[in-house]
Parts: sequence; C-alpha cells; structure tokens
Amino acid sequence: MDDSGRLAARPVASNRFASLGSLVAGFSLVALPQLFVGQLAAAQPAAAQPGAAEPGATHAAGVPALEVRSGPYLRLGGGLDWSDPSRFRDQGSCSGTTPPALFGCGAGQNGRSLQAAGSFGQTPVLDGALGYRFTPWLRAEALLSWRPQLAYSGQSNFLGAGPSQPVNGAVESLAGFAVAYVDLPRVAGVRPFLGAGIGGARNHLDGVTYRFPSIAAKASTTTAGGSSSGFAYLLTAGVAVPLSERLSVDLAYRFSDLGQVRSRTGSATIVRPRGTRSLTIAGTEADLQTQGLEVSLRYAF
Repeated sequence: MDDSGRLAARPVASNRFASLGSLVAGFSLVALPQLFVGQLAAAQPAAAQPGAAEPGATHAAGVPALEVRSGPYLRLGGGLDWSDPSRFRDQGSCSGTTPPALFGCGAGQNGRSLQAAGSFGQTPVLDGALGYRFTPWLRAEALLSWRPQLAYSGQSNFLGAGPSQPVNGAVESLAGFAVAYVDLPRVAGVRPFLGAGIGGARNHLDGVTYRFPSIAAKASTTTAGGSSSGFAYLLTAGVAVPLSERLSVDLAYRFSDLGQVRSRTGSATIVRPRGTRSLTIAGTEADLQTQGLEVSLRYAF
C-alpha cells in the first residue's frame, strides 16, 4: 500500500467526512441527470413513442386511431341520386338514311333541334368500396356503385305530332371507380373530406317509347334498347363522424358523370291508327349525369 493509501486509511474524522462528501457529490453529478432523463421518458404517453401505440389507443390530441392508422378499410353504404337534365339525340349524323336517323336534322315544333328532352329521374344507389389509408390525411379506394332504377321521362318535339309527346325508358347503371380522398382537419367533432375518382360505367337501356296522344290514344314508336360502356368520373365532399376507434359514418354529396346511355341500331315498332309495322332505325344516345346524397359505414381493419 502506498503513502496515499495509508493516509486515506487513517482513522481521522475530518478525512472520512471529506471522502464521503466527495462520493456524494460525484454520485449526484452522474446519477441524478440520468435518473431525471429516465423519469421523463417514462412519463411520455405511449402513443408518442414510435411503435408503442396499441390498436385501441387514442392520440393525445383526441384524434381516434381510425383517423391516423395506416392500413385497409371497408366501406358499405347507399343513398339517393337524381339525374341532371338530358336529351336523346341521333348517334352520328342526323342526316343518315341507311338506316334512317330517328330524329333527323332541323328544328322541331318548339323551335329547338329535333330531340327528346327530359331526365332520368331518381334512383337508389348502392356502394361497396375497399380502401387503404396511406397517411392521416390521404386515402384511396376501389369503389363499385350500382344504380338499378333510372327511369327516363321527357318530351319529344317531332313535327306534326301534337304538343304532348311523352317519352319513357328504363336504365340500369353499374360503375367502378378509383377514388382518392383528402381528409381535412376535424371541425366540431367531425372530419370533412374531399374526393375525386375516375373509372368506367356500363349502362343498359331497356328501350325508349315515344307516345303521340294527339294522333291516337295508342300511337307510339318504340326503339330498341342497348348497352354501352365508357369513361366515368365523380367528385365528392362530405364529413366523417367517428363512432369508435375503427368505425365511422360517412355523409357525402356526390356528382357522377356516368357517360352515355345508348339505344342500338335495330328494329323500331311503330303503332299508328292504320296499323303496326317495324322499321330499322339508327341508334340514339343521351348523357347520364347524377347528383346525390350517400350514407355509408367505414370500418378500419
């Protein structure tokens, strides 16, 4: 043992107190900061630590996990659509003769071009979508939308057929879209969102009947039906109302452009007081656009 060791071992009270004081001071400078840092980390909420959030956790800001959890979701719902004004017109050239165009060129009895003007009325809508949330504010989904009962009602304007010329037809539409949504910050407990989608629609027309009560009670012309497929798009805006950490109710307004409804070139049945006959007529077409309100349930897996 060296001289410093022998000196430290001497039973001198003042040296013992000095050594003890140095030991305590050293422990305080090293251990207390580490203890403080450990306590601070333990006091932080688990949701703020990466990878520590439980599936049922709610973030400190009060945002349900449904709105921030990345991953897939399922949305099912329905609503009511009403169509914008639309008109049936000739496909291709109005001057066609082989086969002849139904309307033809020129102005009708009301001064407008020959046509049938009206709308496709109202229809229930059924939606099914599988989506994925990428970030707390961005998600996308594959949407399938079915409109089973579009009933066309309008008036044609053929020359010499009287002031009242009712037109009726039935349409069914099935459309698929890829839709992207932006979820905005919450307002008063609900979360607004905006969305836009592109896709395609297949529209089936049973046929169109033109009636001419001024000629005879049963006077009519019924054209062939047809199916058509084409480009479609939608725009939507709404709010999401959280029900739980996985489930919400979406309330939305939606505008949909579903392409065109078309009758095919084919045999038309013409009923007049002198009898019934068939005549091959060229096809017609009309634009199909709807607006509507939808309610759906969205469940995050």
